Amino acid sequence: MANVNSILTQTQTEFNQAVGNNSTGNDELGKEQFLQLLVTQLQNQDPLNPMEDQEFIAQMAQFSSLEQLMNLNTSMQGLTDATNNQQMFSATNYIGKYVTAVGNVIGKSSTEGADGAIVSEITPFYYTFNAPTSSTSITVYDADGNPVYVENLGAKDGGTVFKFQWDGKNNAGETMPDGTYTVSITAKDADGEAVLSTPMVADKVTDILRDGSTIYLRLEGGQSLKLSDVELVSASRPTLATDGSEDEDKGDGGDGSGGTDGEGGGTEGGDGTDGTGGTEGSGTADGSDGTDTGNKA
Repeated sequence: MANVNSILTQTQTEFNQAVGNNSTGNDELGKEQFLQLLVTQLQNQDPLNPMEDQEFIAQMAQFSSLEQLMNLNTSMQGLTDATNNQQMFSATNYIGKYVTAVGNVIGKSSTEGADGAIVSEITPFYYTFNAPTSSTSITVYDADGNPVYVENLGAKDGGTVFKFQWDGKNNAGETMPDGTYTVSITAKDADGEAVLSTPMVADKVTDILRDGSTIYLRLEGGQSLKLSDVELVSASRPTLATDGSEDEDKGDGGDGSGGTDGEGGGTEGGDGTDGTGGTEGSGTADGSDGTDTGNKA
């Protein structure tokens, strides 16, 4: 009985050593550990009931298959890394181009112009409905989920792509800080039922990021999107709206230009027929003055 206990103790000790000598540095056993277990099994087999040749061969075949699978796994990992690197390299072609993707995150960034004025760039937001709506509202949330801007858009047609160009201000007219913002669309039909919408953003790519096997494009507004979500790539900012809003000037409200001084802007009338004088200076003074009528003779 003592010999049996001694053999069991030795087997347990060698097994623990095999596990402790795991060269993979994690909790998984490698092929070296399985081979050590096989040798330990052979060394401590029951001499009155040794392992059969067929059983030994079967175990060796299993270990051989295990080694081949582990080698295949290593090769596949190398192939995956090479593919990811190739995707990362190919994605650099997107830098400087405009991409369009389904999403509702826009960005606001500001720069100082040559004249010292602050110029803000805000990602255009597009949306479309699968059916007509009777009431539509749009809400802009900051990074903390707080609503900063709400606008009622009224009824909208289904199947039309609309553009929303936020001016970067809240409902109180205060300029919001640079960063990323989330846009939410709420729409209902004439029966009060919710209408599904598809949000889209279009912005310029500035950087390429990789998180594991996923490639991300960082946009000019500061937001990021998956490369696999890109639906359109263009050299310039795309025209997506089909309701004509792309043609409207929806800037962020910089300082307006002064009116045209009316002095000398019009043509001074000559002597009119039957003593009626011409029209004097019909230009607009400071953008608001009207037209002065000549004196009658």
